[in-house]
Amino acid sequence: MTGTARAIRWLFAAAMTALAAAPSQAAYRCDVTTSGGINFLTYDPFGPAPTASATVTLTCTHLSGGNEFINWTMTLSNGSSGSCANRQMQRQSTPAATLDYNVYQGATSTVWGNGSCGSFPSGQLQVNNGNPSAFTTQTMRGILPAGQTAPVGSYLDTLVLTVSF
Repeated sequence: MTGTARAIRWLFAAAMTALAAAPSQAAYRCDVTTSGGINFLTYDPFGPAPTASATVTLTCTHLSGGNEFINWTMTLSNGSSGSCANRQMQRQSTPAATLDYNVYQGATSTVWGNGSCGSFPSGQLQVNNGNPSAFTTQTMRGILPAGQTAPVGSYLDTLVLTVSF
């Protein structure tokens, strides 16, 4: 690597919250799994913009009854910057410093945000006797823009993923 390598870590909070919007007599069950967090590893400000990704899968299973239409959303908190438009990782030692980054929905340029940002993945799954299981897998793609100068160190931001169904 040319220049000074900067060690970057971003901990994706696996503190996922599954909010059941279905009534207690729901004839389906849903589970959420992830591939882990997003970690940019080492950052070289003179190299290409590093990317890292993780996936989130919502799987719903029909238990009884007829058709079930399950509306779902997946939102990410804003992180330490307070804005999903301009997320920042904070240096974990002194002197204080930040590195800009963001998380996007798959291969798109759409920021993965929440209600205040107005951009997050959502959809509907259908399960029934003939289709007893349905799932959606969404990819979170993190990008750390190139050309940022910051002191060497460990940088961290924690985002909370909320999966509602």
